[in-house]
Amino acid sequence: MIPPHRAPHSAEMLTAFVRHLRALRRAATTIDTYTDLLCRLDRDLPEGLAYACADELREHIYTDERKPATVALYRAAATAFYGWATAESDPWLDYDPSRHLPAARVRARAPRPVTHEQLRDILARARDPYRLWYLLASGQGLRCIEISRLDRDDVTEQDTWIRGKGDRERIVPTHPAVWSVVRDFPRGPIARTPNGSARADRRQVRERANWYLHHRLGHQDVTMHRLRHWYGTYVHQAAGGDLRVAQELLGHASPTTTQVYVAVAGGAKAAAVAALPLPV
Repeated sequence: MIPPHRAPHSAEMLTAFVRHLRALRRAATTIDTYTDLLCRLDRDLPEGLAYACADELREHIYTDERKPATVALYRAAATAFYGWATAESDPWLDYDPSRHLPAARVRARAPRPVTHEQLRDILARARDPYRLWYLLASGQGLRCIEISRLDRDDVTEQDTWIRGKGDRERIVPTHPAVWSVVRDFPRGPIARTPNGSARADRRQVRERANWYLHHRLGHQDVTMHRLRHWYGTYVHQAAGGDLRVAQELLGHASPTTTQVYVAVAGGAKAAAVAALPLPV
């Protein structure tokens, strides 16, 4: 049972849960996503997160208008939260309403790199700082959070030092096109707020870069992540199909994740079939 002095209150619990995630060194993106989704659930549930029952939780997560991938995120956030809240070592609750939430059926995602034509047009017409951000995504494979963390001193003519998700670090070769722009860049953050006074965070990089793609360049279906998919596809091809090389360059913990980023380059299937030594 919960000690009398620990009567649960959702806001208190969420604050403590965030501290717990930070102590585990979970990625900032994961913490932000979980916090946002849990706050939404706390607001929508009749008695908030602290007093939710299993039926209420299921009803508010598994809604018809919600895509399976979004349901999966809500479920992950809820199970992580209630698993922590009912831990025997320091329980806030004596009942886990998320325990029997069914898994969401998420279809395997297909890689969606931008086309060569789209990328050529983007890099030809974009102005800085956006052009540099697009170069870093497509020519170095950087995520938005990695662009936001990048400093001028992290980039040399040979290598780029990247601080990635979950505090994982990697060093990737610097593309000549990136170096030609960064070489004379002032010291400090590569991505700054519009007035140049502070470092831009992950969300600012993503929202500003995608807005410019959609509203200034007219590429409505292109995102920063699709530029990263382009990088993954073509470094994989250039490495002779070595998934391990692509995994290290993209900074993935698992090659399974890398497969989602690696499309079969145009013409590769036809070339493979044409090369079959059929004895006819």
